[in-house]
Amino acid sequence: MNNWPSQAEVLSGKSVYGNPRGPGGVKMSAKWEAENIVYIKAPFRMTYAGKLMTRGFRIHKHCAPSMSRVLENLWDAADGRQADIDHWGVSIFGGCTEFRLTRGGSNLSIHSYGAAIDLDPANNALRDRTPRFAQFPQVLAAFAAERWRWGGDWNRNGTSADDARADGMHWQATQ
Repeated sequence: MNNWPSQAEVLSGKSVYGNPRGPGGVKMSAKWEAENIVYIKAPFRMTYAGKLMTRGFRIHKHCAPSMSRVLENLWDAADGRQADIDHWGVSIFGGCTEFRLTRGGSNLSIHSYGAAIDLDPANNALRDRTPRFAQFPQVLAAFAAERWRWGGDWNRNGTSADDARADGMHWQATQ
C-alpha cells in the first residue's frame, strides 16, 4: 500500500519527492530533474494534443511503479480493448511533470514534483462538479487502489475543507 506524503510535506520540499526548485526558484533544477524524473509508457495508446505519444510521459521515480500499476489495471479492466480506454478518456494525456505554480496560487503545483497527472481535460474540466470520470468506476478504482487522490472529489459538494475547487482531470500521489 502506498504511503504517500501529505501535500504539506511535498510543498515543504521535505518529502521523498525532494525540492524541484532550481536557482532563483523560478525553474526546475536540472540536477533534481536528472535524479528524480523518469519516463514510463502506458500499455495502451495515449495521445497528447491529438498526437500519438511514443516516448511515454515523465513522472517522479517514486510514483512511476504505482502509476504503471494504475495503467496496467486500467488496461486489464478494459480487457485489453483500446476502444474502452478511449471511451473512458484515460488515453487522452493532459500533462504530468511540469514546473509551475498552482493556478491562481503561490505554491508549486504537485505537477512540479512529477507526482500528479491530468487526463482527458476537455471532459473533466477544472471547477466542473460533474466530471466525466465519475461515470467510470473502473477508472476511479484503478487510481484508488494505488491511493492516488482524485481532484474530482475536491469540493464537488461544496464541503471540502482542504481543496478550493474540483479538478476532475487531476490525480496526485499525496495523502
